[in-house]
Amino acid sequence: MSDEYLNSLKLTPQELNKVAYHRANLGNPGRDSEGNAITIYSTGIQVPSGKYKGQFVSVPGFVNGKVVTDENALWKIWKNDISAGKWPVYKSSNELNARDQYVHQVMDRDVMDRMKMTMQEPSSLMYKDPFDEID
Repeated sequence: MSDEYLNSLKLTPQELNKVAYHRANLGNPGRDSEGNAITIYSTGIQVPSGKYKGQFVSVPGFVNGKVVTDENALWKIWKNDISAGKWPVYKSSNELNARDQYVHQVMDRDVMDRMKMTMQEPSSLMYKDPFDEID
């Protein structure tokens, strides 16, 4: 997952884990009601117990092809990973929201790059005039 742009952002290992989760779902994203791709659906929840109790963690809300918005359900899904330090934890919801917006620029860029790739036809599929070869 190393590229110059990503390295320039100086993301934490936990934030890079979010990017990896997003990229793993790029090939088979979900769709929102407007047809936009969903690859992670970053969701902030307040940690109810454990070493991060009272702090805010950003976890994927896009799980197994579905969007999960219930905080209790997300806590149950991600509790072990949160406790293991795999997802980014912040002191406040404002800090979480600011960092999520910052990290999301990578995801926006990836989606735009993917769209550009699908819009360009491979040269083997380009139309070739069969009469060009006839004298």
